[in-house]
Amino acid sequence: MENFSFYIPTTVHFGKGQIANLSASIKQFGGSKVLLAYGGGSVKKNGIYDAVVAELKKVSIAFVDCDGIKPNPPVEDVNRGIKIYKENACDFILAVGGGSTIDACKAMAAGVCYNGDVMDLMAGGKGEIKAAAPLASVLTMAGTGSELDMGGVITAGEDHKKHTIMHPLLYPKFSILDPTYTFSVPEIHSMAGCFDALNHLIECYFIAGSESTDVQNMMNEGLMRSIIKNAPLVLANPQDYNARANIMWASSMALASFQFAIGKKGSNWPMHSMGHELSSLYDMTHGVTLALIAPAYLEFSLQKAPEYTWLFANFARNVFGVIESDDAVAATKGIECLKEFTLKIKMPKNLKDAGVEESKLEYLAAKATEWGNIGALCKIEKEEAFEIFNRAFA
Repeated sequence: MENFSFYIPTTVHFGKGQIANLSASIKQFGGSKVLLAYGGGSVKKNGIYDAVVAELKKVSIAFVDCDGIKPNPPVEDVNRGIKIYKENACDFILAVGGGSTIDACKAMAAGVCYNGDVMDLMAGGKGEIKAAAPLASVLTMAGTGSELDMGGVITAGEDHKKHTIMHPLLYPKFSILDPTYTFSVPEIHSMAGCFDALNHLIECYFIAGSESTDVQNMMNEGLMRSIIKNAPLVLANPQDYNARANIMWASSMALASFQFAIGKKGSNWPMHSMGHELSSLYDMTHGVTLALIAPAYLEFSLQKAPEYTWLFANFARNVFGVIESDDAVAATKGIECLKEFTLKIKMPKNLKDAGVEESKLEYLAAKATEWGNIGALCKIEKEEAFEIFNRAFA
């Protein structure tokens, strides 16, 4: 097992009515004037906004709204939030929403403490994060895990490229996770969130070095089983509290300080790299892109890295319950089970059905690999990415 450092400073308030902890928690971290950030109008329609505001007013915590944060958050929304924060002398950021809102707020938190373009602070940029405003989240959609990690993804440029911002100062100080807040999430977004969480686990599972990380692998397998069990229950009854609760906690745990990737050789998150390009070009929901890519990616990786057949076989047996003594046969059946699961939760059948043009596949492959090899078990450069996109097309 490789050396690693593990750190999760975020306090979690989980369960019904935990919004009651909001004001005391903000004050605990010195907040007196809050930038209240959220997306569209759903938090006002479902009453979550009113619940948040009521808690702030109870103890006279001032706030200013930063609304309209878009999915796949663009840097323009981040810059708008930075401007509002500074103009109103805020000292705390509260993200009320899902991963897009929380990601945007992480970039805002770094940006308000930096004298320059916030894009400098993205991975590979010329700037350095030395300070950040305190932030917290009230989660309204499960899937991304952003409520319990230190990273975010921001969209920028004419090609809508996804850029990553990551630093320990960007962990939320606390996150409120009330499963009832996800009851009204539309079916497509609920299921996309379920697959997003599952894919985080898959990305952390299929990494070189997994032969030495029994603890990480076995914990990961349990979370994957939980998502596979509970996602159809949410689909059948969106107000199934226990199913929603298990999905919410599994999605948070999936990316909690990247705990299931530690001790391994490292990864460039290939499925996410490819999925991001689909979101950039087609404004496609993130979890949907991952559901479209994952089976084809795993099929390709199994073929190109046969030395990891045992890992694919473990995935099949320990996650999907495949009963098969031959590792190669079990490995293939596991990928088939994953594909069947995507259809069970109503993800598109393939890229073609999702509206992707075959003529765009080479462009998508080039964009996904423009910063270099993205492989985790085998080399994936433009040619390999193109093959995976082709496999996922039909």
